[in-house]
Amino acid sequence: MTTVAHISAFTHRGRVRARNEDTVVVGDWISPPHMAEPRAARLSLSAPVVCAVADGLGGHRAGEVASRRAAEQLAAASPGLTSADSVAACLGRINDALHRAMADDPACAGMGTTIVGVVLGARMIWFNIGDSRLYQFHAGELTQVSIDDTPAGPRTGILTQCLGGTTFGRPVRPHVGGLPAAARSRLLLCSDGLTDMLDDDDIADCLALPPTDAVAELFDLAMRAGGVDNVSIIVVSLDERA
Repeated sequence: MTTVAHISAFTHRGRVRARNEDTVVVGDWISPPHMAEPRAARLSLSAPVVCAVADGLGGHRAGEVASRRAAEQLAAASPGLTSADSVAACLGRINDALHRAMADDPACAGMGTTIVGVVLGARMIWFNIGDSRLYQFHAGELTQVSIDDTPAGPRTGILTQCLGGTTFGRPVRPHVGGLPAAARSRLLLCSDGLTDMLDDDDIADCLALPPTDAVAELFDLAMRAGGVDNVSIIVVSLDERA
């Protein structure tokens, strides 16, 4: 059996923020800061394909630089991401690279980004650092797979770890795990600009739609709820074909 992924991705600055500090990556495609509509792709998973959302830290310098550099390095490394250890090592290298960039350029001091992603292929590997999220929707049930790096209790926007984000080098401890490639399941990767606007029931209702329709509906609901942050969304639909 061959697994085929139908993927739709979109990123937008939202209603309030002056610029978009998020970056989305699907395979070797990296999102521009401005998109007019979702980008759809159909990929046969004969080799590892990375899908990820990087959310540059608001309130810090150069959040858009941090998220784009993380996305570029992740996309370049994707052929070698065949195990949990290789994914964790890649994220560690990205973190180190961001700190080196800050040391070289004072204008980037303190820049950082969250990251959430999945490696699609024979072995499905998920990963995250920060509070961007990965959900799996299967048989009508929505499950959060990623682990939020936030203090316990109500959400405050405070992170306990991210890529970069400090003016001194600090190692990261990525959350990494395996993910069953369940046929006819949906995966949602998103920044907190979506999850801060919508509850799980709204998200689940949207994920019952085809990928591009799901992305459009999720974005529309987030905007109607206020759109106070950048919004980035990737919806992956997995299908097994003989």
